[in-house]
Amino acid sequence: MSLPRFLAIAAALAVASPAAAQDGAIATGGQAVGALFESLGLRKPPPPAPDFVRQSRPEKMDYTPLTPTPEKDGKQRAAQMQAAGSALDRAAAEARRRAARVKVPN
Repeated sequence: MSLPRFLAIAAALAVASPAAAQDGAIATGGQAVGALFESLGLRKPPPPAPDFVRQSRPEKMDYTPLTPTPEKDGKQRAAQMQAAGSALDRAAAEARRRAARVKVPN
C-alpha cells in the first residue's frame, strides 16, 4: 500500500471515528467524507447564485418536506365495533324486510 493511500485512509478513519461523532462535530458518514474532501482541498464550494435567482427567491423558502406521514392508528375501539355491528344488523333486517315484500313469479 502506498503512503498517500495509507494517509488518506488514516485521515478518513480519524474523521469518522466514534469519538468525533460523540463530540457533535460530524453526525453522518456522508458529512465525514465531505469534511475529509474539504480538508484535502478536493471539494470546491458551489459558485454563488446568479442575480436573477437571488432576486426571484424569497428569504425563507416554505415547502413541504418529502417525508412519509405517520400512519394513523387503524385499530377500532370496542364501542366503534359495536356501533358498526348494530348498523350492519339494521341494514340486514331492512334488506330482509324488503325481500319479503317481493312476489316471486310462478
